[in-house]
This record gives sequence, structure tokens and C-alpha cells, in this order.
Amino acid sequence: MTSSTPRVHSRRAGRRTVVAAVCLVAVLGAAGASWALLASGPTAASASATDQATTGRHTSPVTRGDLTETWTYAGTLGYGAPVGIPGAAAGTVTWLPKPGQVVHRDEPLYAVDERPVLAMHGTVPLWRTLESGDRGQDVAQLNHNLAALGYGVVEDDVFGRRTLAAVRQWQRDRHREVTGTIGVDDVVFVDGDVRIASVEGQLGLPAEGDVLRVTSTRRVVVVTVGQQDADRFAVGTAVDVRVNGTGDPFPGKVIDSAPVEDTEGGAPKVSATIALESGDRELPAAATAQVDTVGRTERDVLSVPVAAIVAAGQDEYAVDVVRGGTTDRVPVDVGFVADGRIAVTGALREGDQVVVPS
Repeated sequence: MTSSTPRVHSRRAGRRTVVAAVCLVAVLGAAGASWALLASGPTAASASATDQATTGRHTSPVTRGDLTETWTYAGTLGYGAPVGIPGAAAGTVTWLPKPGQVVHRDEPLYAVDERPVLAMHGTVPLWRTLESGDRGQDVAQLNHNLAALGYGVVEDDVFGRRTLAAVRQWQRDRHREVTGTIGVDDVVFVDGDVRIASVEGQLGLPAEGDVLRVTSTRRVVVVTVGQQDADRFAVGTAVDVRVNGTGDPFPGKVIDSAPVEDTEGGAPKVSATIALESGDRELPAAATAQVDTVGRTERDVLSVPVAAIVAAGQDEYAVDVVRGGTTDRVPVDVGFVADGRIAVTGALREGDQVVVPS
């Protein structure tokens, strides 16, 4: 389910406001929200309804603990959104990788005129030919890659003498013409190791447009939500992810959040990318998933099942409490709603049994 879920806010003052919260509970399942109860104390384990032989009615205990609002959204497990690799090298495409292939640093992404164009790690595209005396982030990326490959360079943003010597040696080691410069015929900067999502170019044609589309090599979950729920997926937010068929939830963290282009004029949406901490557990290449985000928490409150609340008059509420074989109607003020339970205040004690209509 997606994020069109209405929000539930609790207010201990103002019973008219609470009426809406109570009524809303009836449609929570259809709306797509769910909640978790973090109860404390020994009565939490006995929170399920039990059949009371003395009354013939179902009851449930009043519990004390934390009520936490949790929102569930549908997502998709995969490798993230593909990005294009432009064919910047001049010439005819003579080799292309296969979809699904992983390309590491210093490995070929494609070849033009039988000259491999190699992958280097970096986020700034190579927009010029790098040569001695140049400065900039692209030079810093080049130095970082040369150092990672074992060449003796200074990891700064200057194309100095040591960078020049390293570039020349790199070219010799790969049986290339030794020019001491690096251009678009030599390398492509990509954001880490990449997985080939699709091959767009064709052998025998010029390297024009996107020749490849690539993704990250790590599996991520992508969730698309309405703009009104974007704050729940701010970068850095911790979430729980349940991947269908893999058992217990995985811890996850939002690593990217960006607007979704809508060519049909619909409501604004945001696409959030979530990295998983899967440990030693295996993940499928693709699957559906559910993502839980945590909202408000009410600490150390008494709560009862929402179904236990009865109308006691205009804007007044109560619960039926079973004590010593008799049933007393006890007025209560109602508040925060979570996981089908509602916070209550009144002449109640933890462990009291309240009637829950079957």
C-alpha cells in the first residue's frame, strides 16, 4: 500500500477532536497505516482478548506502556534507478558488456575502435582532457583512482609531476599510447562499481547517446510517496524493511530522496531509496517489500483496545470494567491511537479487564 494514509493525531484536551480519531480507527486497515505497541510490565504479554467464563464476554487488560505510531509503505527491491553512460569516445563501438555484468574500477565499460574505455570512480563527469597543470574535482577523482590502483600520487586536486608520471605508467601498463593525458577516449567516471542494467548502443555504430544504462551493485528498496509524506523519508532516516519471502525485517536507512517527474500532471511525488543492512542473509535480485517508518510515540500511557470504548453521552466516553464478577461503566478521556489501541485516562488501573465486543 502506498502513502495516501490519513494522519491520526491525539489530543487529550478537546473531546470533539478525539471523536474523529476514534471514528477513524474503523478505516485504518483500508487506509494503509499500522501501529506498533511497545508495552512494558508483565501484563503486556496477556494483552490478547480472553474469554471470561464469569461474564460470557470477551475482555482485554488495561496495559501500561509506550504507544508508537508506525506507517507502512509499499516498495520494490532492486538495484535502484538506472543512469545512462554517454558514448563520449569518438569512433565505432566494437565491444559492449552483457546486462547483469558488474564493472569494477579500471575495467572496460565499452570499447571504441577496439580501444577499451575504462571505469574510474567519481561523481563528476569527465568534461575535458586532463593534463599537467590542471586543477579541480575531476583531477582529484583521477588522483584518488590512481592511488587506489597502487600508483604513487598525491591525493589532491592538482595534476602535478607525480600525477603525470602515474598517468604515463598507467598507460604503459595497459599497452596504450603514452600521452600523459586522460580524456573521454580513456575513462568514464561512474559512482563506484556498477551493474549493467541495459545495453543501449549497437556494435558497428558510432558511440553516440547513451551506450549503457547502469545501476549500483548493491540492492536497495525504492518507495514512491506523496509529497505530504516526504518528511518521513528524509535522507538519513532509519526504517525497517520487510522483503517478501525473507523472514524478519532488515534495518535500513534512506540514502536518497528526490522528486518524481510526472508527465501526466498528477499530484507531486517523491522517490526514496533505502539501503539495507542484510548481513549474511541472502536477498533476491528483485522482490516486493514493505517499509515501516516510525512516527509519534506516547510514553508510559494506559491503553485499551479501541473497540472497548463506548459512548456514554454527547462527547463522552467510557469503558466497561469487569471487577469481581460485576461490570462497572467507568468514564474515560481518550487520546492517542496506535495499533488498534487508544490511550485512556480515568479511574482505571493497569491489569483491569475491559469488555471488548466480539
